[in-house]
Amino acid sequence: MDYHKIDEETILQNSKIKVYLVDTDIDIYNDMARVMVNKIKENNEKNLITSFIFPVGPMGQYERFARICNLEKISCKNVVSINMDEYLDDNDEYIPMSHDLSFRNFMKVNLFDLLDSAKKIKPENIYFPDPKNTGELFKVISELKGVDICFGGIGINGHIAFNEPMSPDLISVDDFKQLKTRVLNIDTVTKVQNNIDRGGHMEHYPKRCVTIGMKEIFMSKELRFYLEWNVQSAVLRKAVFMEPTPAFPSSYLKTHPRSSITVSKNVLKQYIK
Repeated sequence: MDYHKIDEETILQNSKIKVYLVDTDIDIYNDMARVMVNKIKENNEKNLITSFIFPVGPMGQYERFARICNLEKISCKNVVSINMDEYLDDNDEYIPMSHDLSFRNFMKVNLFDLLDSAKKIKPENIYFPDPKNTGELFKVISELKGVDICFGGIGINGHIAFNEPMSPDLISVDDFKQLKTRVLNIDTVTKVQNNIDRGGHMEHYPKRCVTIGMKEIFMSKELRFYLEWNVQSAVLRKAVFMEPTPAFPSSYLKTHPRSSITVSKNVLKQYIK
């Protein structure tokens, strides 16, 4: 099958995973923020913990989410925040928070610091994958019996979090899905994609990262992934129709019973006729 030539109607009607369509990237961010808010409100009413796995990309949802929480006086004290990944230096230490690529700093500035002080997420409930303690997230998520929702985007090589593509000759379909939090090299395609808006300075881009694993992601009760850029048109088509393969990690999303991809119109568009 030539995935690139799959038309819009086929995706919406015959996709192997639920696909939601919105108009623009702004609608993507608004949808993510509202889904987050609604789940917290639902669980707060029952005095339950709310747990999320968060990406940095998409990014515009967090300021919107914080604004809604502050305006509607929604407490995030019972929220557990787990970030997908973080960049590492050549010694496999976190890059400093002063680095422009630091996910830890991004979340601090664009989410954690924006919530009203009385309603903030507790520091002890904020997690990032730790290169020195890669078993921590599996333990935390197991104790939660799976997070409520894992949010995410998809790289143009199909990666989810920094679960980069691997050759099926090196790892089986089943074994790839069982990979846990780990330290690894960043794929060249990822480096190119993430340097487009940084002047193409590949030599100054981190080579290493720590990522939550496929195992922990698929322990989630629900997966909600979002695509906002036209360069993700091919990604969408492969993710929803390609059989699960380590060569394109997002192809696994369809194997989760509660999984969806929300896309803007420019992503759904068929570019190759």
